[in-house]
Amino acid sequence: MLRKIVLVLFILIGLLVLAIVSAALLVDPDDYREELAAKASEQLGREVRLEGPIDLKYFPWLALDIRDVSVGNPPGLEDAPDLAEIRRATASIRVWPLLRGELEVGAIGIEEAAINLVSSRGGRSNLEGLFEASQTDRAADEPTDLSGLQTGAVSFDNVVLSLIDLAEDSRTDIRLDSMRLDPFAAGREVGVSFSGAISSGDGETQLVLSLDGDLRVAADLSEIALSNWHLDYELPAGEATGQASGSLRLRPEATPVSLELTDFEGALAMAGLELTLSADETIRAVLGESTRVELPAARLGLDGQELELDGEAELGERLIARLSVSGDRLDLTRLTAGGPGDGGETDAESAGGPKDSAFEFLELSFALELGELVLAEGMTLTEVSARSRLSNGLLTLDPLTARLFGGRFEGSARVDFTQQPPEVILTPSLSGIRVGQLAALLTGQSPVDGEGEMSLDVRFRGFEPQQMLGSLNGNGDFAIAEGVLQGIDLEALIEQELTTDNLASISRAFGGETRFNTLSGGLSIEGGVVELPDLNMAAAGYAASGSGRIDLAAGEVDYRLDLDLGEELTARLPRALRRATEGRIPLAISGELMRPTVTVDLASIAEKAVRDEVGRRLLEALESDDDDDPEPEADSAGEAEVDEIDGEAAEDEADDSSTERREARRNLLRDLMGSDRDEDEESEDASTGEEEQSEEVEPDEPPLVLIR
Repeated sequence: MLRKIVLVLFILIGLLVLAIVSAALLVDPDDYREELAAKASEQLGREVRLEGPIDLKYFPWLALDIRDVSVGNPPGLEDAPDLAEIRRATASIRVWPLLRGELEVGAIGIEEAAINLVSSRGGRSNLEGLFEASQTDRAADEPTDLSGLQTGAVSFDNVVLSLIDLAEDSRTDIRLDSMRLDPFAAGREVGVSFSGAISSGDGETQLVLSLDGDLRVAADLSEIALSNWHLDYELPAGEATGQASGSLRLRPEATPVSLELTDFEGALAMAGLELTLSADETIRAVLGESTRVELPAARLGLDGQELELDGEAELGERLIARLSVSGDRLDLTRLTAGGPGDGGETDAESAGGPKDSAFEFLELSFALELGELVLAEGMTLTEVSARSRLSNGLLTLDPLTARLFGGRFEGSARVDFTQQPPEVILTPSLSGIRVGQLAALLTGQSPVDGEGEMSLDVRFRGFEPQQMLGSLNGNGDFAIAEGVLQGIDLEALIEQELTTDNLASISRAFGGETRFNTLSGGLSIEGGVVELPDLNMAAAGYAASGSGRIDLAAGEVDYRLDLDLGEELTARLPRALRRATEGRIPLAISGELMRPTVTVDLASIAEKAVRDEVGRRLLEALESDDDDDPEPEADSAGEAEVDEIDGEAAEDEADDSSTERREARRNLLRDLMGSDRDEDEESEDASTGEEEQSEEVEPDEPPLVLIR
């Protein structure tokens, strides 16, 4: 197609020269309009119509000014737009060389012209057969020869080149607002500049550009070289601007047409994203319906971050590339609005539209090797290796291996740039990581540290901790070895408090830390709240199990743990406490994340103690009943209280055969209720409580005191 465009430009120049020569021979061009049109039609192989006035000047230049010129199409394309419609064309030829039989063309100008390159539904083109009548004596494979063509300055103003495909019902307009070419000769380097735009058939402007450089055209049209060129362009639809520079060599005669770029540097600014591309080695491209490009050792810049590229790309409606990408650092937080340091708002409704316009033209598949990859603020992966894809604004890294928080990351990551804030989805298997660094990522502090393994499936929105916290969701499991719990010293609790009977006084923040051998469990996350349904911890001499939750946004915890003291520590407890708990102490841990309040769950201990006591006494009563041992009489007050509790007592009294069993049950209930009253009295007077303790407690054993 590019060869056709170049050919049309030379056709226009040839048409003007032909008209001047014919006019010079005919003397009065306006009187010989029909003869001029016929001569031009014969040369071009197309109908040429001269419908406007023709002016001719003779000395020192033979200058021709013609208006309203049109060039038709070959048979079969009569319904298509004419090949060319020219509002005004001017050209000049020096007189004295013409008298000697030499052709020296002066300035050539074309204003307000429309050139239509049409492809029919049958695959024909309106360029077929052009100049055929004037080349009948020339071999079909004889190369083009421009060696005899020399011109003065050439200018085009307001010229539109339209590429029309009737089969696809498509149209692309290339508008030359202004084009200037210094005096031209084949094989000689001349200055060139132009400005214009490319638009679709519906009139929407897709590209605005301006270019200047040095042009050299081979006489046989085998090569067109443009050196030292500089291009400025704008993509209105994407609100993008850019520039490029370098040198190129085009081979329009090749099949397909090929292009080589050297010393190339390009830049694109789109929706706040700055892209640069440069190459020290030659970039080779093949031109067709789409452009295929080889990129050896190129450099890609993303907002100042430089990456090394090696691969190939295809440029059509979208940029499709298969690349190897490597670099020292890539920070994804810089590739989106609302990222760190931009000063913008972080709320999804107020941060503005996402940078999807910068990504919708990209479809990249690449092998990624990076020294550092920043997925979010505080989450930096190192030694990154991944198979990656960027399509429709979705970046997928799968599989992804890297180092993170001192350990290994193996899994996948996805970043959806079409959402604002972007959504990040991580499905890693983490091993050997410092758990404290991971937990502190969101809150700036961590209640636990140690070397751990994790399997996670989490997602969050945005790249800042506040955004991430409110949108954090997922699940997983973990196992931490040789770690520490921050904010609570369980050893101090055991040593200082659990050796006393008065557990009700334990309700305070111990601070400090608790070292453990292992800590494991599962987790689920919703809205930044972490649920821990099955915690298990093992430490030196004791263990703990239970469940809890961590509200990361509020910085608060709420655990329920059963502290298992083991044989050695249990033996150091007071006998009553040891008997009541059997070495398992229920704890409630809640409050501030790094300094929670620890209390002993008295209700759980009391419930267990009462349950054990009831079981023991019932067992004794049953054994006594089986042995027909007499039971002590119940006092009237006790009987009344039991009758109120047990509605069946009145019926039992009517049965003389069950008297002894009834009396035993009454005595048992009376004793249990008496124990409750004794405990209330012991909270007021410890000495009185010692005198009223149950007969079942050994004389040297202090009672278990539960103060509520």
